[in-house]
Amino acid sequence: MLGAALGVPGLAGEAGQILKRALGLAPNVSEATVRSTIEADPEAARSAFAQANSDAAAKWDYLARVIEAQADVAKTQIGEVNETIRAEARVMAASPNKWWGHWRTIMAYELTVECPAWAALMMWCIWTGKVADLLAAATVLTVWWGVRFGVLGVHVWTGSNERQTAITGQPIGGVASAIASAVTRKVR
Repeated sequence: MLGAALGVPGLAGEAGQILKRALGLAPNVSEATVRSTIEADPEAARSAFAQANSDAAAKWDYLARVIEAQADVAKTQIGEVNETIRAEARVMAASPNKWWGHWRTIMAYELTVECPAWAALMMWCIWTGKVADLLAAATVLTVWWGVRFGVLGVHVWTGSNERQTAITGQPIGGVASAIASAVTRKVR
């Protein structure tokens, strides 16, 4: 095995270091030193090489199994992610009303434009000294933003439940079902 590795550019350095360790040499010795050590006692070198080859084969076999296991885990993870994506795509394709399925996203994008515009307007009011006008509008703005973000929050939450129901086929219970299941657990 080490003999084959010596001919491979990426493995030649590692194989050479293994052979030097097997001969009891420092890692930075020259090829001439390695050659003279081998020529001095060919039988001891042959025995050291055989042991090093056996050790390297066991190590590389173990590493190959680890890499195969990691590849299997990655393959399983990718398969599960792809199945989830396909299930979500089926849910979206089965949606009878495309507007209903997308209006939450449109509203979220619209809020990403609206919020900086309101922030700029507030900064302008402060900059120009119209703080009293800003305070007068605070009640209306509080209600406006409360409704906007409340609607978005509820529909993001229910959208998640809709997708989970479509994927699992089981309806997601609301507050009433949570209370009912808690009461029945207490009764039992």
